[in-house]
Amino acid sequence: MASFWFAVIIAAASNVLATSGDMGPASFMWPPDRVWSAQMDNTAPCGSVDSVVNRTEFPLTGGKVSLTAQDDSYSAHLSISFKNDPQTQSDFNFILNTIPITEIDPGHTCFRVADPPSDIAPGTNATIQLKYTADFDRPGNQTFYACADITYVRPESFTTEIPCFNVTDDKDVPAPTSTGVPTNLPGHGDNGPPLTTPGATPKPVSGGVVLSKGAIAGIVVGTVIGLALVAGLALLFYRERQKKNRLERQRDSARGVKWVEDPTKDTASAGSFGLQRMPSPSRAQ
Repeated sequence: MASFWFAVIIAAASNVLATSGDMGPASFMWPPDRVWSAQMDNTAPCGSVDSVVNRTEFPLTGGKVSLTAQDDSYSAHLSISFKNDPQTQSDFNFILNTIPITEIDPGHTCFRVADPPSDIAPGTNATIQLKYTADFDRPGNQTFYACADITYVRPESFTTEIPCFNVTDDKDVPAPTSTGVPTNLPGHGDNGPPLTTPGATPKPVSGGVVLSKGAIAGIVVGTVIGLALVAGLALLFYRERQKKNRLERQRDSARGVKWVEDPTKDTASAGSFGLQRMPSPSRAQ
């Protein structure tokens, strides 16, 4: 399992996260969301032609959601409806992200979400909604929607390993023109000026070196690899040291006896070789 996540991180840091025609600028990675529809992705509340099809078990406490994005997305909101089949935006009246999500970068991002109200019991069906802004398929900003259907279960009954990690990619999906030909239009992701909030004061840009997202991800992965190598060498040194200590203890515990020739006795009386055992130091007078 660890090697799987390591491979995912390496792929992301190498900027090989491919774009997909089966999702909008962002979507749920876990829990799985409803099928994406290009014709409906700007339609509240769920941006899909599907209604509830499959539900995913979700812990009552300590829940997390994992998002995947192929283009910069902004002002994201995670909310939930406790109805079996929510139909309007007003059905999603419980906020899950306690900290504002100002931006979702291309790649994978994990968020811890708020626990449901205390009156929500195990077995309760619910729908998590992702609502955000992007300029994915036309030059202007739009609001996008995605939904994931869940069923709450007790934490002790929840055995799924949530794919929760944070890795970003520095690739943006160019916004297509009305003819469908992709071009780098102004204001689209990192290819143009950043989106600003009306009335906000721009922050001054300080001097220094600015690293791209890909460079930062590469540094992080390099650090992880370096720490893993150091830990491996330390373990190898420790085992070699333990082996050496064990051999020294075995050597010291054995009685090394030295035999020398006794010139005072002839060969016949001393045995075949005329040898005599010297007394051990512990018995010497």
